[in-house]
Amino acid sequence: MKEETRENLVRSEIWIRAFYMVLFAIAYSLAEAIIVLLAIFQFVALLVTGKVNESLLRFGKNLSVFMFDILEFQTFNSEFRPFPFSPWPDEEHGGEWSEARDLQPDTVPEAVDDIADKPHDGEAKSKDQ
Repeated sequence: MKEETRENLVRSEIWIRAFYMVLFAIAYSLAEAIIVLLAIFQFVALLVTGKVNESLLRFGKNLSVFMFDILEFQTFNSEFRPFPFSPWPDEEHGGEWSEARDLQPDTVPEAVDDIADKPHDGEAKSKDQ
């Protein structure tokens, strides 16, 4: 075994990072389950009230930023350790679900059409192609 490899195997920083990676993998799995429950609840709230829950909307946004921070750390794109080693992300939602956009039963097909008409990654904007 090369000397450089042997030195890397005994470096404590590498093993500490591995420990954090395992912890954050567990945290990511828990956050993923919470996101699924949150999405189900928001969908039911939308069906019943015609609006999504604004508090849960903000929490969902913050949770997704937290999950993104974990992925950045896990893929070695950042040395930034997410919550609880740093403050909880507190992102403002982009106002996408303002009162003006509350879905009423007669506007749902238009909203679906708007989404279907938008080009996706790699698609040309023209429908002719």
